[in-house]
Amino acid sequence: MNNIKVSIVVSIYKVPEKLLRNNIKHLVNQTLKDIEIILVDDGSPDNCGKICDEYAKRDNRIRVIHQKNKGLSGARNTGVKNSHGEYVMLLDGDDFLEYESCEWLYNSTLKRKYDVVDACLVKQYGNKIVKFDYSKFIDGKEYLNEEVKFWQEEMLDFNGNVSSANAKIMNREFLMKNSIFHDENLKFGAEGIEFGIRLYEKAKSVLFIEKYIYHYVYNDKSITETYNEDTIKLTLDCFKKIKETINKSSNKENLLIRYYNRLLYAINTAAISGYFSPTNKEKYSVKRKKYKKYLNDNDVKEALNKLYFLDMKFPRKIVILIIKFRLYFLLHLISKLRYAQKQQKSKRR
Repeated sequence: MNNIKVSIVVSIYKVPEKLLRNNIKHLVNQTLKDIEIILVDDGSPDNCGKICDEYAKRDNRIRVIHQKNKGLSGARNTGVKNSHGEYVMLLDGDDFLEYESCEWLYNSTLKRKYDVVDACLVKQYGNKIVKFDYSKFIDGKEYLNEEVKFWQEEMLDFNGNVSSANAKIMNREFLMKNSIFHDENLKFGAEGIEFGIRLYEKAKSVLFIEKYIYHYVYNDKSITETYNEDTIKLTLDCFKKIKETINKSSNKENLLIRYYNRLLYAINTAAISGYFSPTNKEKYSVKRKKYKKYLNDNDVKEALNKLYFLDMKFPRKIVILIIKFRLYFLLHLISKLRYAQKQQKSKRR
């Protein structure tokens, strides 16, 4: 166990079989061989657990942990606490890594043992790959001591493409020493952002490498693509926790501005992809009533009052203003239009 360089923790719950097998295939064929693969079956009610056990019999680097459903945060924590590698990496069950990912990441630490090494991800729509823009970052740049606060701020940048807990390796000893784990009360939404703010509050050394290592696989069956009132509430809970975490940070002043800006995106999503989405089959009057209640939340009202439009594109600014002035029927129409556009894109893929 002492020679494990990277522990890969995979959180698994209701993952389509094709995607899960593709995920594991890319792990067992990593070019870096000194790894352990921890598959956390988070109480999945389908065949995910059996598929994991099947692969564990073939490869002694794979360990499977079956547990009652605790949610994404709980699954990640279980895996990290049972890991033995020098570094830890988090991977969602329906995504996958490039075959060289672990080697690229680990080799970047040979000259210096960083607390975190960050890399890039792509979004995968079937066979179509869309690379995220990392032009604001410099390949091979080290961020030391107070410079790490840059990464803390980037966690709240909607367009920064680094707010995920994925596409990075983290020094396991550093995580354990500082008790940096996911908050298991945060079941869905922005739990990775909250984790990242605490991660970079403690980190003293971060390296960025411009390698596209992580494939975020678009799954149109995902709960993020259909209306679910619970997910909207859980996301807002995450933002409230993020604010609590920011208030304890030494970088509080800079982070709060970015917090309110990021919350505006969530408020937008709650309207367009949430309450007013055509996937929500409730009557318009019910949609309006529920979203009106959502807008009466104190944090939501504060974000709409402050209106920090940091690098926000013009069309989204317009929608935010429509929300601010509570023009609900316009939101209803925009949501229909946006849904139709997404359906057209999906057909073309």
